[in-house]
Amino acid sequence: MSRYIGSATEFTFQADITFDHVLPSGQRLQYMATEEVALQRPGRLYVEWTGDLGNRQFWYDGKSMTLYDPATPFYGAEAAPPDIDGMLNKVEAALGFSPPLSDLMYSHPYETVRGDIQYGVDLGETSVNGRSCRSFAFVEKDIDWQIWIDTGPQLTPCKLVITYRNQPAQPQFAAMFTNWNFAPRIAESIFSPQVPAGAEKIPFAPVLARGTSK
Repeated sequence: MSRYIGSATEFTFQADITFDHVLPSGQRLQYMATEEVALQRPGRLYVEWTGDLGNRQFWYDGKSMTLYDPATPFYGAEAAPPDIDGMLNKVEAALGFSPPLSDLMYSHPYETVRGDIQYGVDLGETSVNGRSCRSFAFVEKDIDWQIWIDTGPQLTPCKLVITYRNQPAQPQFAAMFTNWNFAPRIAESIFSPQVPAGAEKIPFAPVLARGTSK
C-alpha cells in the first residue's frame, strides 16, 4: 500500500471521519467531519476539512503553505520546502501541526510510521463497505491503531482507527476512505489559496524547544 500510494504522481480521495472530544468530567463526545484531499507530486497539496467543530482549508503550491479557518478573519501563510515530504516535515517539527491523515501524503508512508511501531498483527481479510480489505493492528508507545487495506487492484486504505491510550477516556479517531482516484482532473487553481478579501495574514507560531519560553 505504501509503495502504491507513494509512487502515484497524483491522486484525490475523501474520508468520512469520526473523532472524540473528552470533557473535563471524563465524558467522551463524538463528532463528525469530512476531509477531501487533492495531491500532485512533487509539490502541490490541497486539504479541505468540514466538520461539526469547524472548517479548515490548507493549500501548498511548492513554494508556500496557507492555512485558513473560515470562521475567523485571519489566515496563516509561510514559505515551505519545494516537495510535499519536506513541507510536511516542516509543519510537524517547526509549527506543531499537520493536516489530518498526512502520513498517507508522504512518498513513503510506511517509513514515516515504522520507527514508532512496537509490534503489529495481521488480522486477515474482511469486508468494509463492500470492499475486500485486509486488516492490520499496530501498537506504539502512546497509541494503538488499526488499518484496513483494499486487497486490490488498487491497494488503498479502506478504514483507519486510532486510539490514544495515554489520554483520559482513550479517545478515538476513525476515518472511512472513499473515492480514491489516481487519474483525477484537478484544476490548477485548486492549489492556489482562496482567501477572501480583507482577511488578515498572520504568522504561524513556531514550536519552542522544551524548557524554553518567549
